Amino acid sequence: MTKSFFVAAALAMTTLTPVATIAAPSAYAMEAGALPSGDFVRKQKRLKGAYTVEQRGDQTVIVFSEDFRAARGPDLKVFLSPKTIADVDGNTAVDGSVLLGELSSTKGAQEYILPAGVILSDFNSVLVHCEAYSVLWGGSDL
Repeated sequence: MTKSFFVAAALAMTTLTPVATIAAPSAYAMEAGALPSGDFVRKQKRLKGAYTVEQRGDQTVIVFSEDFRAARGPDLKVFLSPKTIADVDGNTAVDGSVLLGELSSTKGAQEYILPAGVILSDFNSVLVHCEAYSVLWGGSDL
């Protein structure tokens, strides 16, 4: 009887299917494989166009569209902010934010690579901001 029990238990274990698998963490936690994208909204200065997020190997890249346009200004930078675009202004744009780099151009396609260790899902918006004068051009929710 004991031998039969162990044989039955062994057979049952070989036919079980796992209910969950553990995957290695990635730079961005994706739900159903969808990466964020959106349209820029103006806050204090002219800003239009769209962005998409792309995963390229182990790098997460924010890509501004070809139709991206921003008013010219000094010290324009791109940030990831923990605040939504509705909740951020020129005075709070850098609070808890991560600098992705200086705005490459006020028009056209451009890319910004997330620094190593930065997890996109920890942030709620991408911003274009004049850091020197605390003027928020605008941005988009992620």
